[in-house]
Amino acid sequence: MQTQNIIERAFQLARESSDIDQIRKTLRQEGYSNVDAHLGGPSIKADLKKQFVG
Repeated sequence: MQTQNIIERAFQLARESSDIDQIRKTLRQEGYSNVDAHLGGPSIKADLKKQFVG
């Protein structure tokens, strides 16, 4: 069971990532569930993209 909120973790990962698929893959590997449901909306995608490296 994860103690950190999936959205908070996604934003942490975004600072080290270059795309949404990489974030989704890492979240799944870390044991988060319903990743696509949490990161599927256009608003969250746009906000995460603002955090990408490069």
